[in-house]
Amino acid sequence: MRSSSGAGLLHGRGIGGGPGEGREDGHRTEIGLEQLAEILQGKITLFLGGVDTGKSTLIRKVHRLIGGGVLDADLGQSEIGPPTCVSLGDYNHVEESYFVGDISPRGNFVQLLSAVGQALRHPKFKRPCLIDTDGYIGDEAARALKGELINLVRPDVLVLLQRRGELDYFKLFAWKGLEILDLYVSHRGSKSREERIRAREEAFRRYFQNAEIRRWPLKELRFERSPIGHGEPVEPALLEKILGCRVVGAWRTGGELTAVVEGYAQELGAAKGSLQVEYIHLINLHELRNLLVGCLSGGRLQGLGIVKGLDEEWIEVLTSAKEATVLQAGRLILEEDGSHRRLQA
Repeated sequence: MRSSSGAGLLHGRGIGGGPGEGREDGHRTEIGLEQLAEILQGKITLFLGGVDTGKSTLIRKVHRLIGGGVLDADLGQSEIGPPTCVSLGDYNHVEESYFVGDISPRGNFVQLLSAVGQALRHPKFKRPCLIDTDGYIGDEAARALKGELINLVRPDVLVLLQRRGELDYFKLFAWKGLEILDLYVSHRGSKSREERIRAREEAFRRYFQNAEIRRWPLKELRFERSPIGHGEPVEPALLEKILGCRVVGAWRTGGELTAVVEGYAQELGAAKGSLQVEYIHLINLHELRNLLVGCLSGGRLQGLGIVKGLDEEWIEVLTSAKEATVLQAGRLILEEDGSHRRLQA
């Protein structure tokens, strides 16, 4: 089948996963963009593929033909919503974003699956829906993550964009009743790693260009994915005498103590004995400066934020969000110029 001018041909093995299905000679069939769109009309479709296999470009082309929604779960190269988030909407409007807090799923499996699950329950989630994913496919952990993503979404169609059979593992889901569309990619990736980083930096710069510094009292905030602010406050001056460094803030819950410090702490054993705790979690203030956070209010993400300052009573955040009752800690240090680095696990 020939596609219309400019649509290109997608070389495939047909639907259902068998090599050369529908062809006795085992050769690949060719599928045009319009035929693909017809197959996906009215369905939930999940796209898998490595870096620069053309997932996002193909999804955009199909969306032009069938409309509906797009669920963007590509944290590092998102086209709907800001980087580090799973976003639901289309190319003109974002319905909702869910903060994962990193540019990679590595180390963030729970947060990513939780975000996708929330998007699936959103009242504006509708058919047809095209689901974009990241290019993390190359090891056992990646296969486990993508497998659980498939189990969570339960798509009608699974599109595999691959070069050398690297996604053949996922054909097992045909046994669960999924349509498998196996498309071979012959072109080489068009973006280098450096180009992808620059594109993400530009996305961050655009996102924060109108952000303002918000100063919020700690007592009115709750922190998720961080022990900061939880439990009974501990007098910093008391801890400073024991630890030998400046203590910005400290909190005790059960047998644990969390302290934000400046400098290097000493005498942790003495501090445990004096405070009658079993574990002390020290967070250096420099690890919080420029930390990316999600600002939530009413259970919804109001915007991304960058932590600019913290003391025992206040936190300063650069954000477009007008209000927040919960801050979700990310795993990215983000500068205002868009440059960023991942925190070590």
